[in-house]
Amino acid sequence: MTVGTRLNVVVHYIAAPGPFTDHEADPAETVGHLKARVLAAFGLQEGSTPDGGSVTYRLYHDKTPLDDLSQTLGQVAGDKKVLQLKLSQTLVQG
Repeated sequence: MTVGTRLNVVVHYIAAPGPFTDHEADPAETVGHLKARVLAAFGLQEGSTPDGGSVTYRLYHDKTPLDDLSQTLGQVAGDKKVLQLKLSQTLVQG
Protein backbone atom coordinates (compact mmCIF):
# COMPACT_ATOMS: atom_id res chain seq x y z
CA MET A 1 0.00 0.00 0.00
CA THR A 2 1.48 3.33 -0.99
CA VAL A 3 2.02 6.17 1.44
CA GLY A 4 -0.95 8.52 1.59
CA THR A 5 -3.39 5.87 0.45
CA ARG A 6 -6.61 5.71 2.43
CA LEU A 7 -8.81 2.69 3.01
CA ASN A 8 -12.54 2.40 2.56
CA VAL A 9 -13.61 0.52 5.72
CA VAL A 10 -17.09 -1.00 5.99
CA VAL A 11 -18.17 -2.78 9.20
CA HIS A 12 -21.43 -4.74 9.21
CA TYR A 13 -23.31 -5.44 12.45
CA ILE A 14 -26.46 -7.53 12.13
CA ALA A 15 -28.37 -5.57 14.80
CA ALA A 16 -27.68 -2.19 13.16
CA PRO A 17 -29.86 -0.65 10.45
CA GLY A 18 -26.79 0.04 8.31
CA PRO A 19 -23.03 -0.49 8.27
CA PHE A 20 -20.33 1.70 9.80
CA THR A 21 -18.32 3.27 7.00
CA ASP A 22 -15.13 5.29 6.87
CA HIS A 23 -14.08 6.14 3.33
CA GLU A 24 -10.84 7.80 4.48
CA ALA A 25 -9.48 5.37 7.09
CA ASP A 26 -5.76 5.54 7.81
CA PRO A 27 -4.02 2.23 7.00
CA ALA A 28 -1.80 2.83 10.07
CA GLU A 29 -4.82 2.85 12.39
CA THR A 30 -4.92 -0.17 14.70
CA VAL A 31 -7.72 -2.70 14.85
CA GLY A 32 -8.23 -1.71 18.50
CA HIS A 33 -8.73 1.96 17.64
CA LEU A 34 -11.14 1.08 14.83
CA LYS A 35 -13.06 -1.25 17.16
CA ALA A 36 -13.50 1.60 19.68
CA ARG A 37 -14.79 3.90 16.92
CA VAL A 38 -17.17 1.24 15.61
CA LEU A 39 -18.59 0.46 19.08
CA ALA A 40 -19.15 4.18 19.70
CA ALA A 41 -20.83 4.62 16.30
CA PHE A 42 -23.21 1.75 17.00
CA GLY A 43 -23.80 2.91 20.61
CA LEU A 44 -22.35 -0.31 22.05
CA GLN A 45 -20.26 -0.94 25.18
CA GLU A 46 -18.32 -3.95 26.37
CA GLY A 47 -18.48 -4.97 30.01
CA SER A 48 -20.78 -6.32 32.68
CA THR A 49 -24.49 -6.84 32.19
CA PRO A 50 -27.13 -6.25 34.90
CA ASP A 51 -27.52 -10.03 35.43
CA GLY A 52 -23.83 -10.43 36.28
CA GLY A 53 -22.74 -11.63 32.87
CA SER A 54 -20.60 -9.86 30.32
CA VAL A 55 -20.78 -8.71 26.74
CA THR A 56 -17.85 -8.44 24.34
CA TYR A 57 -17.52 -7.62 20.66
CA ARG A 58 -15.09 -8.97 18.08
CA LEU A 59 -14.27 -7.84 14.57
CA TYR A 60 -13.92 -10.42 11.80
CA HIS A 61 -12.24 -10.19 8.41
CA ASP A 62 -13.83 -12.87 6.25
CA LYS A 63 -14.21 -15.57 8.94
CA THR A 64 -10.97 -14.72 10.75
CA PRO A 65 -11.28 -13.03 14.16
CA LEU A 66 -9.13 -9.93 14.53
CA ASP A 67 -7.84 -10.64 18.04
CA ASP A 68 -4.54 -8.76 17.66
CA LEU A 69 -5.78 -5.24 18.41
CA SER A 70 -2.32 -3.78 17.66
CA GLN A 71 -2.48 -4.99 14.04
CA THR A 72 -2.97 -2.14 11.54
CA LEU A 73 -5.83 -1.88 9.09
CA GLY A 74 -3.26 -1.85 6.28
CA GLN A 75 -1.90 -5.20 7.46
CA VAL A 76 -5.42 -6.66 7.49
CA ALA A 77 -6.38 -5.19 4.10
CA GLY A 78 -3.18 -6.18 2.34
CA ASP A 79 -3.35 -4.79 -1.20
CA LYS A 80 -7.12 -4.20 -1.13
CA LYS A 81 -8.52 -0.67 -1.05
CA VAL A 82 -11.81 -1.75 0.59
CA LEU A 83 -11.80 -3.52 3.94
CA GLN A 84 -15.06 -5.36 4.70
CA LEU A 85 -15.43 -6.43 8.34
CA LYS A 86 -18.15 -7.89 10.54
CA LEU A 87 -18.82 -7.11 14.18
CA SER A 88 -20.04 -9.98 16.36
CA GLN A 89 -21.43 -9.87 19.90
CA THR A 90 -20.67 -12.48 22.55
CA LEU A 91 -22.83 -12.69 25.68
CA VAL A 92 -21.71 -14.67 28.70
CA GLN A 93 -24.46 -15.39 31.22
CA GLY A 94 -23.77 -14.51 34.87
